[in-house]
Amino acid sequence: MKNFFTKLSMTVFLAAALGTVQAKNVLVKDMNALKSAVKAVAPGDTISLASGRWVDAKIKLDIQGTEQAGVVVQAQETGKTFLTGNSSLEMAGEYFTVKGLIFTDGYAKGRAAVRFRIKSKMAKHVRMTEVVMDHYNPADRFEKTSWVELYGQHNEIDHCYFGGKLNAGVLMAVRLNYKESRENYHQIHNNIFGSRPKLGSNGGETLRVGTSTYANVTSATMIENNIFDHCSGEVEVVSIKSSDNTIKGNVFRGCEGVMTMRHGDRNKVLGNYFLGEELPNNSGGLRIINGDHEVKGNYFQNLGGRRFFAPLGIMNGVPNSLANRYIRAHHVTLEDNHLFNCPRIELCVGSDRERTQTPDHIVFKNNTFYNPNQGDIFTKLDDISGFTFKGNKYVNNGFKVKEKGMKAIDADTYHKTKEGLWASKNFTPELPVKDNEAGPQWYTPISDAIVLTDKHTKVANYEALAEAIANAENGETIEITADEIRFMKGLHLTKFVNIVYKGEGQSLFHYLAEGSSRQPFFTIENGGSLKISGIKFNGRSDTGIVNAGISTSTSPMIQHYTLNVENCTFQNFDGSDYCAFRAYTSTFADEITFQNCLFTNISGVALNINGQTEKLGRYSAEQVTIENCTFDKVMTGAMAITRMGNDESTTGPAVVVKNCDFIETGNKELGSAVLLWGVQQLELDGLFFYNSGASGRTIRFEDPLWAISKIDHILSINSGRIESYYKRTGEHIYPINKTMSRQEAMKMKSSYKTGLIFGTK
Repeated sequence: MKNFFTKLSMTVFLAAALGTVQAKNVLVKDMNALKSAVKAVAPGDTISLASGRWVDAKIKLDIQGTEQAGVVVQAQETGKTFLTGNSSLEMAGEYFTVKGLIFTDGYAKGRAAVRFRIKSKMAKHVRMTEVVMDHYNPADRFEKTSWVELYGQHNEIDHCYFGGKLNAGVLMAVRLNYKESRENYHQIHNNIFGSRPKLGSNGGETLRVGTSTYANVTSATMIENNIFDHCSGEVEVVSIKSSDNTIKGNVFRGCEGVMTMRHGDRNKVLGNYFLGEELPNNSGGLRIINGDHEVKGNYFQNLGGRRFFAPLGIMNGVPNSLANRYIRAHHVTLEDNHLFNCPRIELCVGSDRERTQTPDHIVFKNNTFYNPNQGDIFTKLDDISGFTFKGNKYVNNGFKVKEKGMKAIDADTYHKTKEGLWASKNFTPELPVKDNEAGPQWYTPISDAIVLTDKHTKVANYEALAEAIANAENGETIEITADEIRFMKGLHLTKFVNIVYKGEGQSLFHYLAEGSSRQPFFTIENGGSLKISGIKFNGRSDTGIVNAGISTSTSPMIQHYTLNVENCTFQNFDGSDYCAFRAYTSTFADEITFQNCLFTNISGVALNINGQTEKLGRYSAEQVTIENCTFDKVMTGAMAITRMGNDESTTGPAVVVKNCDFIETGNKELGSAVLLWGVQQLELDGLFFYNSGASGRTIRFEDPLWAISKIDHILSINSGRIESYYKRTGEHIYPINKTMSRQEAMKMKSSYKTGLIFGTK
């Protein structure tokens, strides 16, 4: 890439050869020495930060180099200078480079970790290269921080690594709120943006350029030859909210999200590769909003997302929309793009009662669509009269596509290359940037992969169980050999453990200590996960009471967890708001599963998996599965799984509840046996209600329009109604408003149910 740094290195070399530059290399070992060195630095000098850990280092570099003689601030030795704790870096001035620093094991509290300005003074012609930011996070997943904020003009970020951002806040933002930061011509290239797992909320972008306030402002930022690797914080992996930017030659792989032309006009999307890899269901490509964009020469493969996560989505708009809402896609040309095994190319995305303005002057020209397993190439969600198709080719299952300008070709035209890309005689794809061309090649990222042990420990009493958990390795199996375990206090999990009872029936867990502190049996802490089977959790005994069988930490947890519970009983959690399981806010589960479990004599919500109460679109678990369970005499409700608000930037929660019985459950006035608010993917099937939700609802499903939902095969006897805003219920719903005994009800259930399917009356 040609830039001023290439010219600068030659200029400095020539100047040094002529004796006109007396460059110094100053080694600094602490913040005081660094401050002194910065004050004294001259064009051509180098400042080296000593190897080791710089804790709580708040570095401010106000440096004036020249185009002929720049300044370098670098690690003394590559990969050995660490900025930890509450460290940050602010830069202002001109013509200098920062190189080789590693931010980890901490976070910049209350501000960005790296900022290209100091107060109101901007950075110009400043380069950040081979800098690492890896797992630089606070403890609270919803404490909002940014890692990099770009201000000023003509700055460059290249060959850096950014990975493991787990908390809220955009990772990198180009800011336009100062006039000196507009028409900035920043270059962001050859970086690796590593794994960013789902946040469970809006606010998880990896890279954003501008905001809606500055949608019509020219940013002129170049984003080129970067690798976005499993960046799935939210729907917008890259969010363009300004005008006249170029996004060129980037590789997106395994990202459960899309690049979004969210606000602004005249942006160019050229030669990018979008690869679904092993995550096809929610992986997406490009979403287009606003106008005068050029989309050319991009490659899309194995992307199965839908709607806002679609491989390619062209959006409807709001009539007379304000800048921060949705302006329809218009005057956009999509040319020479190739889409392979991308089943949902969605036209008029977002069509609803508000977004009624359809796209206009959209031209598909000389594109290729390869999808041999389906018929329709496009998913048309509204009127497509504003679309024009010219010279496009397609491969499908033989179904004739109706649109003019679409020509069917033979599937044998294409073959897979050794790199796994689809090629033809006239088309040879090649990744625009390879792994060895991006990021600092000397750095090995921190891995989130958990290495599991096959260690197996047997315990017969509480003391042995507590010791085994305290010393457990990830994946360790702890086998309960006693029929009864008397707890003295709750146990805290910081590793993934598998607790199992293999005897007949279930091992009884209950409290022995008089007046125990009402703590859960098990608390999942940061880093912990639990798999448990064959246990009977007794919440009340003669000498102790417990407020939950299993709980997450009441403190924020930055790391995700999983919970799998099978063949367990949760009984006698009969104090106010007591429950079998509770997920507290600021925690997030990738998966929660309950199978073949009994919940009985519980006062609160048996499974309390609520997100935040604020309407911010936050939720606490991505996937929840509840199968073959019975809820008997659960006063407040069997489950509450919520995602409040109408935010559209996430995929979850996804909930499956199958083959479950609800008996005398959820009978509070205006209550519900099952509360599902804001669930985006739902399957309810084979459910039986008896004397449940009688004062309100059996099921309350506050569903967004875009939810994928199935509610079917439900028998309810003397129970409340099913309430779903969009009337999602299927054909096999049988409400019987008749008082009868439990024995009669169970007999009727048996007569109605054949396998998993209810019969007809």
